[in-house]
Amino acid sequence: MDAVITRSKRQRLEEESRRQQQRPPPAPRGEEGDAQRLDLIRRLPDDVLGAVITLLPATDGARTQILSRRWRPLWRSAPLNLEAKNLAAAQAILGSHHGGPGRRFSLTCCSDRTDGYPVINDDMLRPPGLDGLQEFCLRLHFSFPIAVALKNGRRNPATAPLSVFRFSATLRVLTIICFDHGGLEFPAESAAACGTLGFPRLEQLTLSGVSISECTLHGILSRCLVLQSLLLQDNLGYRRLRISSSTLRSLGVSDLLSRERMLEEVIIEDAPLLASIITDGLTCVRGLKIRVIQAPKLKVLGYLGDRVNEPMLGSMIFKNMKLVSLPQAMRTVKILALKVASDNLDAVIDFLTWFPCVAKLHMDVWGKSNNARDLVSLEHLKTLELISYRACTSEVGLIRFFLSNARVLESLKVLADRRVVCDVDWIPRQHKRLRRIGTAASQGVKICLEPEPIHQPSSYEPMNHVHNLALDDPFGI
Repeated sequence: MDAVITRSKRQRLEEESRRQQQRPPPAPRGEEGDAQRLDLIRRLPDDVLGAVITLLPATDGARTQILSRRWRPLWRSAPLNLEAKNLAAAQAILGSHHGGPGRRFSLTCCSDRTDGYPVINDDMLRPPGLDGLQEFCLRLHFSFPIAVALKNGRRNPATAPLSVFRFSATLRVLTIICFDHGGLEFPAESAAACGTLGFPRLEQLTLSGVSISECTLHGILSRCLVLQSLLLQDNLGYRRLRISSSTLRSLGVSDLLSRERMLEEVIIEDAPLLASIITDGLTCVRGLKIRVIQAPKLKVLGYLGDRVNEPMLGSMIFKNMKLVSLPQAMRTVKILALKVASDNLDAVIDFLTWFPCVAKLHMDVWGKSNNARDLVSLEHLKTLELISYRACTSEVGLIRFFLSNARVLESLKVLADRRVVCDVDWIPRQHKRLRRIGTAASQGVKICLEPEPIHQPSSYEPMNHVHNLALDDPFGI
């Protein structure tokens, strides 16, 4: 028995000894000990601290130098994350930062140049702190007199900095926006640079308000080997856009009101991963043609307008104006957005015939047109959303059509035009009206009617979601 007790005691003593060895040494007493217990950050290695600094804005990252001697060299060598509101601020920070690689550089500037020379010179993008840059964003404003002169054709557009191509091997995100449409031009040299450099890592590309030729644009796109999202918004210089990409998943396009060098047609030649095509409401009303030849995973499409005709449907086959063959690509579309005249039910029926598997339909209704004809099967439609609702007879008839024919409809959400919401009782009255026009089959439909927001957030604009690949429905309200 004594031997058993001795063995048990020995095991307990060995276990307690191991626990004591694993415990951290006790911190010194007093203020110094409290500081050591709280300062766990300084135990991190320099590369981890550098990664933390690069997530901060450049000004905050620079302030970390005052923390201690150890922090002083960290910011200068950490990957740069710079967002500057003018050229002077950018030059000041780039002059004091000698490290690399650059993570992100965003520059917003206002130009008053009238000679057509580059807005920022090539030397601006050559500091060593920008070596290996991963994200570059340039936003350009012109002063008011220059913008007016540009609009009236009395000055040449500024040229985009060709030195951006020195980051072609490392860029993942490229955004170039000119708020004065056509005020920033990609010169012919850009096409030559694209032919030799390429963009092996570029995943996200935005060109907005720029002037770029069709040859140069297609040259850039052909060298984007892993591009996943593309936004071309209000540009000039090309009438036709051809898409052939094995990696592209999201595409957003819009054009200007001007008919000079206006985008007329988008052709999806071969895009095996393309899941969404988004246009703004004005572009679709002007009759932009979208020809889908090969996009087997296309799920989201819109806005489409009632001016669109058969050729935009690519390989669909028509005979005597009746659809006799439907490609598989169109059966994959589950989310559709339309901008149509409120009583042009014929156009709505045509779209639902061409896209028979739509489960969620968004509609921006406007104007007037002709009457409806034969009905169509709505066996997949579960969600219907309407905006700019004014409760006119044609709009009520449109809703009646869906409530009567969409047998599996679950949700109807309507945003009313705020200009017609004249009193606090308007919404309740119209809600009861919508309930009354339903049939027995639609009694389980959840109907939500509310006024449009006074100031619509940017999230209401589908074009803002082109690069958000995790979002299932960019048209959701």
